[in-house]
Amino acid sequence: MREIVAVVGQAGTGKTTWLMDKANELAPRILTEEHHTLLAITRMHGSRRRVQAKLRETCPSIRSTVSTIDGFALSILNRWRTALGYSRPIHAVNGDVDFVESIFGTDADFVRVLTSATKLLKSPTIRRVISESYPLILIDEFQDCWGPLLNFVKALAECSTLLLAADDFQLLNSEVEGCPAIEWVKTLEERVIAVVEELTLCHRTSNPGILEAARCLRNGEQSNKKTVSVVSCPNPKMAAWKIVDALLLKFYMKDWDGACAIIFPSNDNYIKNVMDSCNAYAQDYHRPPLTYHKEMSQDQHVQLVLKDIGFEEKRAQCIYSCDTSNPTGQQVIECVREQMKLRGLPDVTEKIVVSYAERIVHRHRSYSPKEPKRVLVTVHGAKNREFDNVIVLWPYRVREEMKRRLLYNAITRARKHCMVLLQLKAKDAEYDSAINLLGPLEPFKANSKKKKQ
Repeated sequence: MREIVAVVGQAGTGKTTWLMDKANELAPRILTEEHHTLLAITRMHGSRRRVQAKLRETCPSIRSTVSTIDGFALSILNRWRTALGYSRPIHAVNGDVDFVESIFGTDADFVRVLTSATKLLKSPTIRRVISESYPLILIDEFQDCWGPLLNFVKALAECSTLLLAADDFQLLNSEVEGCPAIEWVKTLEERVIAVVEELTLCHRTSNPGILEAARCLRNGEQSNKKTVSVVSCPNPKMAAWKIVDALLLKFYMKDWDGACAIIFPSNDNYIKNVMDSCNAYAQDYHRPPLTYHKEMSQDQHVQLVLKDIGFEEKRAQCIYSCDTSNPTGQQVIECVREQMKLRGLPDVTEKIVVSYAERIVHRHRSYSPKEPKRVLVTVHGAKNREFDNVIVLWPYRVREEMKRRLLYNAITRARKHCMVLLQLKAKDAEYDSAINLLGPLEPFKANSKKKKQ
């Protein structure tokens, strides 16, 4: 096993910056040949984009490749797939799919891709190729690795020097006991194979309220002073007023400029009613609607594109008659038509349409370079990202054991300001085990100013 250098830090402590500093320190010693490349891999595309930007900014002289862990495992599998008996290109798909033939080649689910890639890394020849290509591998958000993901990283540890960054409190899967990734590194530290550093100083924000809220949630300690703004808004119109004031009207909250995320733990009607009320307030005050990008799951996105091109009503026949203005839908139609032409297919099948929709949606979601100014997103969707301002819509339908972690992850996305709007009456807030750690609630300020004509 090669050397492992790891940092265990908290949200906002600069784990990614630490990775860049260590990469600059180790690269001259490890990347000694012209063909050597730094490999940076992460669990999710959000952190992949952040690492890619950081590498360009802080390590411009280091030759690097950036990917997700799943994507890199798939590249290994496709490079040596014939060793496992697969002649056609392999594509990773959702669900439970055990290497079946498809129109694009061979489909397999992500777990099987990871398991097969890990199996290939047992070969001394393949390990030597990876070692010579990527002698230094950087992994951000390492706490999200468990099961097949962690087994794959363990196999990479036999090939190259690893740089790891993790925070066990940001592991949001309640089905995983402890933090297997950090526990594995700790066992290596005892054998003097790994060097582990701990970070505690936050670099993301200097806002004392956000820092105090993060400390209290992380340690399970109740604050006796003001942390972030926590306001009781059991009525959706009350929550909407706070949002519109911060983002449009600026009556009470004048310096909420920059990117803003409206974060919530789970979808329910309260969220929808709040956003509908926001636009009603904007109309009342003769302002433009409060525009925002609502993020959704990949499956929801695929279904939306299929509906837009008429797939629900006409099924595969939509390809012949659809005239959509949606760029993603247009691309699906063009790709399917091109596929039919190249293959000389007499008729299109539903499987081809759905397959192209899934592939194109995945590419757009994963590699779109533009971050919307305002997003409406779940805590899991906001993970590994940063925003100038954060508004947390905190519903009560959250499992008790995850409350502190979810609220911690939501609040620590903020660089400048954070406000928590409760779907609870003030007298009921004390029964929320996470909210009651954040100190006294702020009074709700109703508008006392006249609407602008």
